[in-house]
Amino acid sequence: MTPNSAKALRRLLQISALLTSFSCAKPLPPAPPSGPAGEGPLVPVRFTPFDNDSKVTGVSYAREEKVNRWAVFVFDQESEWFAYGSSSDEGIIVNLRAGRTYQCYSLVNYPLSGPGAIDPSSVRSADELTNKLASLSYNRTDNLVMYGSATVSPSAQPQGGEGEVVPETTIIHVKRLVSRLDVTRVAVDFSGKPALAAKTFTLRRIYVTNAYRYARYASDYIYEELSASRSSWYNSGGWHRGETGDPDCDALLGSQALDVRIETGSPYTVTHSFYTFPNPTSKALDNRQMDLWTRRCTRIILECTMDEKTYYYPVDVPAMERNRIYTVSDIVIKGNGSLDEEELDFDPEALEVTFSPSLDWGALYQVNEES
Repeated sequence: MTPNSAKALRRLLQISALLTSFSCAKPLPPAPPSGPAGEGPLVPVRFTPFDNDSKVTGVSYAREEKVNRWAVFVFDQESEWFAYGSSSDEGIIVNLRAGRTYQCYSLVNYPLSGPGAIDPSSVRSADELTNKLASLSYNRTDNLVMYGSATVSPSAQPQGGEGEVVPETTIIHVKRLVSRLDVTRVAVDFSGKPALAAKTFTLRRIYVTNAYRYARYASDYIYEELSASRSSWYNSGGWHRGETGDPDCDALLGSQALDVRIETGSPYTVTHSFYTFPNPTSKALDNRQMDLWTRRCTRIILECTMDEKTYYYPVDVPAMERNRIYTVSDIVIKGNGSLDEEELDFDPEALEVTFSPSLDWGALYQVNEES
């Protein structure tokens, strides 16, 4: 074979391999339509993030308001998908037809990978979006998942200077999927109990048990799945049993290695905030039968030591709603706690708990001024 014929053969093989790769490639998903069908002029509607006037001063930490990514989804009256936008800048502009009504949704800090990941370009219906499961593990203290919706009816578009089209502005009110649990004060009162007062009392850590793993974007609870199995919960048995469900949730569900000595008259007043999906159950059920699973309330556990013995003090959290703050404003320990976090075999009078009224966490977005 001559050099020229060998070169020609190699070229043919390269072309054949290239054609084969094209024929085996998966088809690309259909591109988003450029605009909705129907009558009426197309007008630009600008969806904007973050209205400074909508924040609740003094309630949120800056990290809880962080927007790392967000997307807008638009459906017509028949819930037919036709457009989406995804952005991290100041706004998303979508062309809508004047005089029609659209249902719009916004997701903030949605997951990009792993189970339940969302690719905005692949969402084709409102139900597909609103019924999707979100996992608590998607959340971080500086990346809280949020959801909101709005009905939009664009009007005939006014003209700006020199014929410029001025987009209408819609701000979608989104709320966090999680609730926040705050512990602000822990005290001891061993007056009348000199044997306990003589011991060294140390707060080792504070953490949340019975934290539900999942939520739907459009509803606070998944009632049919809430008590399905132990695997549906984080820390169902507590960290002291080595049952932490996901290391990524540690920062959401607890503060470890506190090792703070507390004495009568000198309370511990550092605020600790935890994040969990809402739980409609406020009553603690008997949890001693580990082979049986029953719906149970979420708990905040104080793990403490007196000298060398470890005690657990459980705080039952009331029924929660998403995007609200539940504050344990005062915990007073007056006696020995439980030797087991779940059996809770201790004198109820050894623990005094005060909750403040729950607060709306505030929103990062609004739908128009009057809402």
